[in-house]
Amino acid sequence: MGDLTFTERMLVEYAGERAVDGPLTLGQINTLEWLGDDTRAGLYRMMEWAVTVPDGTTLDDVAETLAALVERHESLRTSCVTGDSARQRVSGSGRVAVDVYETKADAGSPVDPEEVTDLIAALQARPVDEMGNPMLRAAVAVHDGAIRLVLIACNHLAVDCESLAVVVRQFDHMIRHPAERRAGPRTHQPVDQAAVEHSPRGRRRAEASLRYWGQHMSRMPQSVYAMPRPAGGAERDVRHAYAVPGSASGEGAPLGCWLDSPALRLALPHVAARTQTTLPMVLSAAFCAVLAWRTGNTDLVFASLANNRIGRDLHDYVGTLAQDTLLAVDADTTSFDQLIRRAGSGTLRAAMHGLYDVKLLQNLQAEIGDRRGVLFQRDCACNINLFESEVRPAGPPEEAQAALDRTTLRWHVPPYFRVLLLLRVIDSDGEPLLGLTTGHADLVPAAEIESLLLGIDRLLAEAATGDVDLRRMTEITGLTPVVRGPEWQRVDGCWIELPEVQRLVDDAVRVPARVFAAPDDHGRTVLTAYVTAGGPVRTPREAHEACMSMLTGRYTAMAPGRYVICAGPPEDPDDPAAWRRRPVLAEGDGRKEQR
Repeated sequence: MGDLTFTERMLVEYAGERAVDGPLTLGQINTLEWLGDDTRAGLYRMMEWAVTVPDGTTLDDVAETLAALVERHESLRTSCVTGDSARQRVSGSGRVAVDVYETKADAGSPVDPEEVTDLIAALQARPVDEMGNPMLRAAVAVHDGAIRLVLIACNHLAVDCESLAVVVRQFDHMIRHPAERRAGPRTHQPVDQAAVEHSPRGRRRAEASLRYWGQHMSRMPQSVYAMPRPAGGAERDVRHAYAVPGSASGEGAPLGCWLDSPALRLALPHVAARTQTTLPMVLSAAFCAVLAWRTGNTDLVFASLANNRIGRDLHDYVGTLAQDTLLAVDADTTSFDQLIRRAGSGTLRAAMHGLYDVKLLQNLQAEIGDRRGVLFQRDCACNINLFESEVRPAGPPEEAQAALDRTTLRWHVPPYFRVLLLLRVIDSDGEPLLGLTTGHADLVPAAEIESLLLGIDRLLAEAATGDVDLRRMTEITGLTPVVRGPEWQRVDGCWIELPEVQRLVDDAVRVPARVFAAPDDHGRTVLTAYVTAGGPVRTPREAHEACMSMLTGRYTAMAPGRYVICAGPPEDPDDPAAWRRRPVLAEGDGRKEQR
């Protein structure tokens, strides 16, 4: 920020067509759930987009364009009233704060990414004007009266990624066409969307989404990426072109990496054309391929983003629509082309089930999680934000392999979040930019992130010229399947470590206890916890609730399927037969159904 000097704050007035109240949309309810009630606190709750403008653009041009955008899109002037009578409230008029900075950057020179970063940091550091619109802010970098850069920042409650792209696209058009700086006829707005969602048809769609989630949550693994803790923080040498940030160490530390790959950009159009699918479907399949090969899980179910823009009215809709859905893919195939088609079908099914009441979903997650003894933690997720456009191959498919040597990795430390492994794909000047991020660099270290990213890169380069036999994954990508020792068990579709389950139970019951795995009458593995009486838990239900309350962050543990409260521990606590001989005070599965 040393090259930026704050000069003034402009307050741009706007007057919309209507001021109106209405119920919240499902997207607003979803956003409020993780954003919190105080939508004014902190610009970290906002999304920013930097825009370059034509030579000769003035501050008045910027002000007029921003005013037209806010008047056109009610979401940009909507506040949410929370509590028992939650509502959305559209203001009829107000002001947008625009902070102006003088920059030392040379006139006429290209805008450097560091300039964008500095302007974002400067805007984040400035307090929100109490009289300004909390949903939209802007900053302008000026050099000797010429505008170099405009930064548009919208609250997550007002926009999702695609909505922000609509805002920026329309800003860019109006800044170049002054005669079109007007709100125009009213289009589909969040108040209208809420009415659709509260209609019988809208309720049926939301209910269908919950049924879809319930079907998959009843069988999906607690953690798709349940892996042994790395010894010494890494399993192989790191070949990255940029230094890994030193602050990305220790438990719970976030770490991210972007894959800058000419090979991937060359290969993707060829693979999509051959399989008659889309770029996002191909990328999802590549992620599934490396996940399945590395983890040994072929029944993949993980969170993916649904844009929910189904219908003509939502094409240029500005509002928060995107929600998580579940992408379910059967990766048990030797053909990458077949996996792409399966990922494509799964993507379409998932896209139809991404609109729901998040609070009802949380209740469903809690109910199923309690029954299965698992916690749905969004451990693995896939967010692909590529704008629909026709992408044609830029050269022969053979060139993808030759371009692998030009791949580079760019490391960064993102804000903390709980996701264990997140695939992100964004649109960067019309090209896909792929990255992996973790909220736990101690569990997914730099070497693991690198190997997964390079695995995707090499797989797609190989697939550019034809189908790939996925039994050759190690040869093609360098990825090796994980080796799990005897302490690992497959329980209800979940890979778990018995020592981790033991630690969970020890922390939960705080008395001598032991967990054993044994098959039931149907041959299914069941975890049974023998617990000594006299501690804080007296019944199987209390023991189960205590275990469930401590599952957060324990990706390789689950709550036992049965609890036995014993009068005292045996002489040999590692002998299950000795526990069975102890007097039993209470026993059962501890689930809600048991009274």
